[in-house]
Amino acid sequence: MASSSIDYPKDSSVSAWYRPKRRVIIFLAVGLLAIGAFLLWGPIGLGNGPLSAAVYATQGWAYSGRGPVGLVIPIHNSGDALAVIDGVDLMGGTHYPGPHVIRLEVMTSGNCGSAWPARQTKRGFALVGCGGTDAGPLIGHAFGRTNPDSFGFSAAAEVTAPRLGGCWVMTKVVVHYHVGIRHYSATDPFQLAVCANSGQVDAAMNAAEAAG
Repeated sequence: MASSSIDYPKDSSVSAWYRPKRRVIIFLAVGLLAIGAFLLWGPIGLGNGPLSAAVYATQGWAYSGRGPVGLVIPIHNSGDALAVIDGVDLMGGTHYPGPHVIRLEVMTSGNCGSAWPARQTKRGFALVGCGGTDAGPLIGHAFGRTNPDSFGFSAAAEVTAPRLGGCWVMTKVVVHYHVGIRHYSATDPFQLAVCANSGQVDAAMNAAEAAG
C-alpha cells in the first residue's frame, strides 16, 4: 500500500494567531513605557510637587469696613529649582460664599495670620498693620528654595470685604505653578473666616473646620 505523507503548513493556525498577539503585547509594552516616561519626565507634574501654601490653623476675623481686606499666603518651595506661579484659587466649600479675589501680589514681608485691611498703593496694595510693602505681581513670580525654619515667602491676596451682615469663608488654597516644563496644582488647607459682625465669626470658623 502506498504510503502517504502529511504536509504541515508553514503557518499553522497556532503560529498565525501567535505572531499578531506578540506584536500587540510589544506595542502595549512600548505604550506603557511611553506613558510612564511622560508622567515621570513630561509636562504634567504628579501631586502637589515641591510647593506648599498650607496654613494649619483655623483663623477668624471680624471686619465691619467696606474696603478690601488682604491675607498672607506663605509660599514654601522645598525644591532646588525655581517655581513660577501661574495662578491662585481661594476655595470656599461651605454654605457661606467664598472670598472674591481682586489682586495677587508679593510682599517684602508680612509674617502675620488672619486678614488685615488692605490699603491701596501706587504699585498695588499693602496690609495695614501687617508690615511689608508690595513687591510686584504674584503671577509670574519665581520662588526659590525656602529656608525650612522660615515662615515662607510672603504672597498676598487682596479680596473684597464680606457683604453687609454676612461672612465669607475659605477652606483651601490652590496654587498653580510650573518648574521648568512641569506644571503642578498644589492644594493645601487654609481655613479662614471673615465676618462683618464679631458674633458671626465662631459659626463661620466652625463651618470652615467641618468642610476641611
